[in-house]
Amino acid sequence: MIMRTIAVVTGTRAEYGYLKPLMHAIQQEKDLKLLPIITGMHLLSQFGNTYKIVKKDFPSAKKIRMTLKGDQLKHMAEYLASGINNFATFLDKNHPDILVVLGDRSESLAAALAAAYLNIPIAHINGGDVSGTTIDESIRHAITKIAHIHLVHTKENAERVEKMGEEKKRIFVTGALTLDTIMHTKLASKEETFKKHHLNPNKTAFLVVQHPITTLKDRGYSQLKELFLALDSLKEQTVLLYPNCDAGGKKFIDLITTYEKKPYLHAFKNIPHEEYLSIMKSVDLMLGNSSSGIIEAPSFKIPVINIGSRQQGRGRSANILDIPPEKNSIINAIDFALHNKEFQRKVDTCKNQFGDGNAAQHMIKIFKEIPLDEGLIQKQITY
Repeated sequence: MIMRTIAVVTGTRAEYGYLKPLMHAIQQEKDLKLLPIITGMHLLSQFGNTYKIVKKDFPSAKKIRMTLKGDQLKHMAEYLASGINNFATFLDKNHPDILVVLGDRSESLAAALAAAYLNIPIAHINGGDVSGTTIDESIRHAITKIAHIHLVHTKENAERVEKMGEEKKRIFVTGALTLDTIMHTKLASKEETFKKHHLNPNKTAFLVVQHPITTLKDRGYSQLKELFLALDSLKEQTVLLYPNCDAGGKKFIDLITTYEKKPYLHAFKNIPHEEYLSIMKSVDLMLGNSSSGIIEAPSFKIPVINIGSRQQGRGRSANILDIPPEKNSIINAIDFALHNKEFQRKVDTCKNQFGDGNAAQHMIKIFKEIPLDEGLIQKQITY
């Protein structure tokens, strides 16, 4: 069997945490060769230069820069354009057998568009998902129509991809890669985690991850303000991660810096994925609008207060409370999550619907066996 080169694109700290089990699995296969590609937020200093984390794990990783000139909506379009241009140059020279992209980020779309024009088969992870009122929704479905192989989390997502006119033979239900890490990695204990981050294990602790809403840019900032008003009222120890680089992110960071010196708040530009999962496992509840609250938190049986519309429509486990982005609603939801016995029983018995923790091995089998021929590249809508 001829060795196949599998290029895996990672553009953000969170996305890398998802992709890492797959990258390791590819590296361990004698019939596959890994080509790791670092791009996007990883290479932006204001987001912590997280490329160093990837380089430590995969020293051979290649860098493809995307230029972010500012915080306005037009800058996101320019960011995408720079990525398409730079990916086209790199992929034309290296031409992997399969290009792997994940989710709904500009970095994934840039890589996929460049690869599509170069007739490189694209494997898209997490198509068919739903994530509410952001441009992410449109980007995800756009990548689905560009991609040749669909590696989806759930049967429901597979059905959505098929309804988009994609051939059934291209669609594979693999589960979520992040569950591979949760189920096969020994995460740090609460005692170790709290000691490292100077938290008191005998007091209530929150994890907060709140991102901008690209289609409601200014409203996203006002929602973060409401969240901070609630946190400042309660003053419980809180671990907060910086937002992603979407339009509106700079205003988010400016607001975070006004609260960072408060003794209850522990803010981080980035945290390695396993460390992030250890924190999630150890806190009393999670707040914000991150997909990790929907996909990962159910595995740890912790309550998640999902604020606003960013995750609207995505499948949910019983540990999720959906609330409007208002100070009093947030405070009331926190009280309910921490003290309502019936809800706590639902959290304790909730099941994670996003897979069995073996997504990487499912994907490896597909990469090794799928025919890389004209039939894969030449797509046509099914209706």
